[in-house]
Amino acid sequence: MAVSEVLKALGQWEIKLLPQTPRDVLDSLDYFGHVAIVPGRLDPLQYGDNLLARDVARYVGVLRTKTIGDDGRTSAPQDDLAIGGVGMAFWLGDEDGKGSVYENAVEPASASFSDAITMLLPASGAVTAGTLYSVTGTYSGRHQYESPRAAISYVCETMSTTSVPVSWRVNGNGTLDAGPDSDLFVTNPTCVITTKDAGEDMAMRALPGSVDVTRDVEDYSTRVVLLAEGEGTSIATGAADISPATSYKDIHGNALKLTRLVSESDTATANAETRAQLALSQFTSTRNALQLSTSDYDVHGSFVVGDRVWVYDPDSGLIDTSTEITFRGQRINPIKLHVTETQWSITDQYTVAYRTAAGVWIDLTQFVEWETDSTSTVTVGDFSRQLTNSSLEPVGSRPNADTSIPGQPTLIEPFTGVAYLDNRGFTRARVVISWNAPNNVDGSTILDGDHYEIRYAVDTDMIYPATWAAVSQIRWQDMQIWAQPFAAPDGQWQTMVVNWDTTTAQLQDLSPGIGYDVQIRAVDKTGNTGAWSSVTTFTTSTDNIPPSTPAAPSVAGSRIAVQVTHELGKSSGGTFNLESDLDHLEVHVSYEPGFTPDTTTLKGKAVANAGMIQAQIPVVFTAQIEELSARYVRVVAVDKTGNKSGPSDAASATALLIDDAHISDLTVSKVTAGQISADWVVGARIKTADTGSRVELNSGGIGAWNAAGAQTVSIAAADGSVSIVGQLKSGTAGKRIEINPTGALLPEIRWYPNSGTDYGYINAFSSGIDVSLGMNSSPYDNGSGTQVISRAYLAASDAQFAVIRADTQERAGGYVQVNPSTLFAGFITGGVDGGYYYADGARGRFGWNPNDTGNTQYLEFTSGRTRHVGQWANYVSVASNEGLFTGSINAASSVAGQVVTWGPTMDSPLYPVATIRDSPANYVYMSTTPTTTSALLDYAIATTGASAVQFWCWRM
Repeated sequence: MAVSEVLKALGQWEIKLLPQTPRDVLDSLDYFGHVAIVPGRLDPLQYGDNLLARDVARYVGVLRTKTIGDDGRTSAPQDDLAIGGVGMAFWLGDEDGKGSVYENAVEPASASFSDAITMLLPASGAVTAGTLYSVTGTYSGRHQYESPRAAISYVCETMSTTSVPVSWRVNGNGTLDAGPDSDLFVTNPTCVITTKDAGEDMAMRALPGSVDVTRDVEDYSTRVVLLAEGEGTSIATGAADISPATSYKDIHGNALKLTRLVSESDTATANAETRAQLALSQFTSTRNALQLSTSDYDVHGSFVVGDRVWVYDPDSGLIDTSTEITFRGQRINPIKLHVTETQWSITDQYTVAYRTAAGVWIDLTQFVEWETDSTSTVTVGDFSRQLTNSSLEPVGSRPNADTSIPGQPTLIEPFTGVAYLDNRGFTRARVVISWNAPNNVDGSTILDGDHYEIRYAVDTDMIYPATWAAVSQIRWQDMQIWAQPFAAPDGQWQTMVVNWDTTTAQLQDLSPGIGYDVQIRAVDKTGNTGAWSSVTTFTTSTDNIPPSTPAAPSVAGSRIAVQVTHELGKSSGGTFNLESDLDHLEVHVSYEPGFTPDTTTLKGKAVANAGMIQAQIPVVFTAQIEELSARYVRVVAVDKTGNKSGPSDAASATALLIDDAHISDLTVSKVTAGQISADWVVGARIKTADTGSRVELNSGGIGAWNAAGAQTVSIAAADGSVSIVGQLKSGTAGKRIEINPTGALLPEIRWYPNSGTDYGYINAFSSGIDVSLGMNSSPYDNGSGTQVISRAYLAASDAQFAVIRADTQERAGGYVQVNPSTLFAGFITGGVDGGYYYADGARGRFGWNPNDTGNTQYLEFTSGRTRHVGQWANYVSVASNEGLFTGSINAASSVAGQVVTWGPTMDSPLYPVATIRDSPANYVYMSTTPTTTSALLDYAIATTGASAVQFWCWRM
């Protein structure tokens, strides 16, 4: 035996090796490696894993057996060498059900075909997803303690229909293809199997050989009753009857009735009817099986296992009068059958290679003992008969039904949620709900919990609030009532299912700012359903997500209008990619490039919505603005809720000339292209008048004159010098500079802020040949209600930097004044001098202003001496860090010494210098070291009566 391929089964293969096969090659042939059989001769080391592709290798198998024995027909020992194994379907599960078995339940719920197959792939990764084709419908089920091969077959069978059968195959590279047979196999045959007229005819090929045909009705059935999940009296059932009715009769002429019972305890209730119909479809016709044995062709070049072929043998009854094909000019009526098995020999026309688990390829071609019999055997059968096998589960009584009913889960409030943008650009909301698991209604613990069902719908009873920004987007007649501008949307219950082992769920794709009702119930494995919990109402997060900042617009300007075009793109790049909940664009225009959009700059709103984004229709907006200077335009995106984006970058436009189609009249008689009459151009000059107030452009430059004939503006063409008599402004409002702003035309430059009438300025004053300069801030409040100005004043004789009153120009804070001979610095508030600093070439002074005779106190340093004017601090109010102070102590009676205390604890000890007033003469000394709190003064003799001690102290 060589290779046996079986549809959706393991099959088997065996390769005999020559006795002289090297030992190192035999040792490399390890279990669970792979053998590739490739038509023709090629180098496996060169092609590597490319040999595993379906269009390269005819067969890829898994090595499971090695034979090293004695042939007995020769004298050489151990000359019977062979390796064998099974097909790639092994990696989904072997013939005993071993494999990557699901120990934890895999439960697709309303899953698409591709999602269900992906969930059922082996967790070990032995088989990965290849091409998964689309199949109509969804699948729900539960798979546990079974192999992926059984589960994937079950899904394909369940989702099959008579017209669209569904199957799977494992490719040589370990990937799984699944989907309709029309996507996996040849369903429109190009091959005819017949006992007559073999040969080629255009795209059709006829294969000769011996044919064995077997037909029987041993499994024929007219009705199937399928026992699905459940126990005892709670078993779910599904039934299917033959259609059209059978033509067979019993002995009394009654319609034949053969009911088949099929038990599938793992089948969910929802799938019971489908599985019953599927089971019936296997047994509603005769069983047709045909074996073809031939040595005249290469089966691999004609079809593979899973393909459909035409079979024509009138003598055996294999004809179908509803089908007609033309072969070699002759019309025949073949029957279409499914290739379910092939057996073929490995001849010397093949390359045989082995792939180790490490991915290393070994060429076995030179060590193979080739087969000389090139006969191939093909088994084909009726598709409906071969689709699947009925369940081998015994039909009979099952344990008593589970009568326990789950109780009501309790939802835990409050819920959490946020608003988000979906992949279409609309604002949606999500909410996470949680609950406490229930017991059964009888108080027992739920041991067979299967899943929770959650349903939710829009709450139509609550009043939905609306901001004025949102209301401003709709017409008055579109509002519902004053208390509720927006009507509550209607909606049906939406349901979701979550696993039993979780107590949280996320509700997505909800409308923002809307109330929802939610309920939950528990369901056990038997299908017992608990009651819905009481209705809990929650409100989703409102839409607080502003649109993305739009890109800068395109702007075109004229004398009378600005046209704005925007392709609804984001500032980060792209066009027509703003969010889909966009409502309109605000268009703002100003004379400053960095202006902040507000109500004063708003020139209009342009409609911009999801329809324009999808159809890629740009926004075009025209603002009627009469201006000659450059203007700057920024746009702001506003969504349906009224959220506003940041402003776009500014785009500028300068007024262009107006074409003649928009000019109603001219004062000149005629203006045509290339011609201006001599009445307009006087002596090669352009001017508004000959005398008086006028403007003139000539070869010397540009000039302007006032009514008295004095020239006020002169721009020289030769060197670009400009002379202007009058005011210069960089703008008419907001942040700007003005030069010579006063009526008296004093030399002055003013700087204005973004808003308001205050300004800072630099001016110049001259009373003779000298010029004084002043730099002044705008007025501000110094905290006491007085308006002050920070000023730097540069005169010919001195310079000052000070804070002064805005009304009287008097100093009202700190100041510095310097001149060629002295420096002053100090502080004045309310007209009263404070701290004071003075320096000249002979002395330096700091302290209190000596001009304040009531508080004169300062230190003065001059050449060769230092003096202090004023009083030292009294020790009664001494601070802990004071360095020098004075004091006195009086005694009313005789004392021999006294303790001086400092009041606070000083940072370091104080040392007093003291004198005593006493009679007879006396003196003071210290017998102990002073401390940080006091000092002991000892007297030479005790005083005779009242006495006084004066002292001053310094801190070490």
